[in-house]
Amino acid sequence: MKENIRSVAYNILLNIEKNSEYSNIGLDKALNEINLIGRDRAFVKNLVSGVCERRITLDYEIKSHLQNTKTRLKPNVRTILRMGVFEILYCDGIPARASVNEYVNLTKGSGASFAVGLVNAILRRVSESGLLLPKPTEENYDSVRYSMPISTVNYLKSALGNRFDSFAASSLEKAKIYGRVNTLKTDFDTLKEFLQKDGIEIESVQTVPDAFYFVNTASFMRTRAFQEGLFHIQDLSSQICCMAVNAKPQHLVLDVCAAPGGKSFTLAQMMQNTGEITSCDIHPHKLGLIRQGAERLGLENIQPLLRNAMQPPSGEKCYDRVLCDVPCSGFGVLRKKSEIKYKNINEIRNLPELQIRILSSSAKALKPGGILVYSTCTVIPEENDGVVSEFLSQTDDFHPLAVLPEELGEKSAYGRIFMPDTDDCDGFYISILEKSR
Repeated sequence: MKENIRSVAYNILLNIEKNSEYSNIGLDKALNEINLIGRDRAFVKNLVSGVCERRITLDYEIKSHLQNTKTRLKPNVRTILRMGVFEILYCDGIPARASVNEYVNLTKGSGASFAVGLVNAILRRVSESGLLLPKPTEENYDSVRYSMPISTVNYLKSALGNRFDSFAASSLEKAKIYGRVNTLKTDFDTLKEFLQKDGIEIESVQTVPDAFYFVNTASFMRTRAFQEGLFHIQDLSSQICCMAVNAKPQHLVLDVCAAPGGKSFTLAQMMQNTGEITSCDIHPHKLGLIRQGAERLGLENIQPLLRNAMQPPSGEKCYDRVLCDVPCSGFGVLRKKSEIKYKNINEIRNLPELQIRILSSSAKALKPGGILVYSTCTVIPEENDGVVSEFLSQTDDFHPLAVLPEELGEKSAYGRIFMPDTDDCDGFYISILEKSR
């Protein structure tokens, strides 16, 4: 392992904290700018994502070993300690003594020589004591062991009931990365053979046609297969959502909140690059992501459109299918975006009002007999069945359909819910609504 590999992770973590950006975005951006491959790349990715995911746990551990618990650590020292504690507690195969020495050296080389003694002492104590947790009777017990703010713990317990523990534990696990074969250019067997030449292994998902997952996640974005648009990255739950839309060749489809475009891409392939998909977003720069992705994949039936989803659709065009994948609390993707658990709970409680407005507005664009799919990447009932129930109470023009295969997800009152701890994919909700003829 390169001598400066921990320095790379250290700089990425400081930059993520400074810019207050999602860790997965900051990490991917940094790794694409730095020429890291193989084990070095994997080590940095695991270290950065692990520190971000377990920040509350790591800070509790650090505080437990401070002689003065009111000591305020400078950001660079705190980052080094978090990295060291994570490596000692959660990285197998690295001797604790070696980790302590590496982070003492990193402290010296990062302008924090004044803290060498502190870093050395705390990391040695951690290596001796192992993971410390509050007593189960203490208020912060679940907060520390699942690395979630107490407010988030309480909110999720209220929403999920006895499913909370399993869900919370899964939020700290590594998420499987799924992709989708671009059926306009290749098939699974050909793609698999193509990727094997770059040392990348994939396996198909039997329940979802043309879906696959990565057995190993080398730098697939640098492969010829990716550059030539033979596949795109899309979670399994999102691919199932596209199955629910059931778009056909020559259909007119409205993707209400489309960026960065994954669902539009899959729908375009299902439509055999015919008809038209209007892919909307409120942010101009995100429309560029849709255009870039469509061009790489060779998709010509996608039309990006700048549009506020809460406003009624303009013009006389009516659509055969409308996909309404609304902004949500995002708790279903905690494994990929750990910062979501720090959201303001009061703001989350206001989301259903926004979601109902978007759903109601989007429904006006649908043809009689058309299909409206409402989806979220959250597991909160109020944002899922709660929104659909309210929408249906306001109109007699729609009724729910149950057209997905029985083995996909778990039935709810008005749709299907997917849980990361039981379905091995992002937490997700799908409701299929048909408009009366």
